[in-house]
Amino acid sequence: MTLDRITPCAADYDMWCYICSECAGVFSMVGARAADRASVDERRVVWRHAVTTPATIAAGRREFACTVHNLSATGASLSLTGRPRLAKNFTLMAAGSTLPCRTVWRRGKQFGIAFN
Repeated sequence: MTLDRITPCAADYDMWCYICSECAGVFSMVGARAADRASVDERRVVWRHAVTTPATIAAGRREFACTVHNLSATGASLSLTGRPRLAKNFTLMAAGSTLPCRTVWRRGKQFGIAFN
């Protein structure tokens, strides 16, 4: 997904619109406007929202329980209960959605993913 535009939509809120490079679908998300976006010390293009959602990682025939800790239109941060060896690409199943993903970083039981 690529960021298409950011549009003010209400007092102190912006609408972030993304376009899927594969299907050309449009995804929109509303988030609170940062006072100074340039001061945010992150490499992320989009804001992540704090959540605590149980999920399952499916990699081939193996499945692992995990927890989604934050989520955006482009990726998420997950934690595992153990330290299983994961494939670079896998499927995340959470809240009725099945999302193809890839691992971007990993620190012990915590890791970041990007949606394919």
